[in-house]
Amino acid sequence: MWIKLKDKETGNPYFYNTETAEKTQRKPSEGFRLYHILIKHEKSRKPVDVSVEEAFLKIKEIYEELKAKVNDSDFKEIFKEYAYKHSQCSSSKRGGDLGFVCGNEMMKEFERPAFSLRRGEISAPVSTPSGFHIIYRR
Repeated sequence: MWIKLKDKETGNPYFYNTETAEKTQRKPSEGFRLYHILIKHEKSRKPVDVSVEEAFLKIKEIYEELKAKVNDSDFKEIFKEYAYKHSQCSSSKRGGDLGFVCGNEMMKEFERPAFSLRRGEISAPVSTPSGFHIIYRR
């Protein structure tokens, strides 16, 4: 698995493969594509005027709707529509697309559940300092 590290001397980022010990400056194409939906609340890193409870109910409602559609052949497009409509992250403009990711690039609270997903799966609601997320691994 590729993880992102920083050079101790220069501070420049590089990618390291934990299985082969290979290093590269360029982001490897290996990894996987992630999408997400973010619902913020009053205790989020960038707070909004919504209680934690209300935000959780909203993300849970979205999760239940998506879970019922996860086996649809066009689920990727369905997820992107939901992200566009509901997500409070700037990635909502791209349907929640976070691009290809490798290990050690995101918050651990987000990365752990994201990396445990199989291709085509969505996570149950995940709590991070940013708010509540539903993560989709593509």
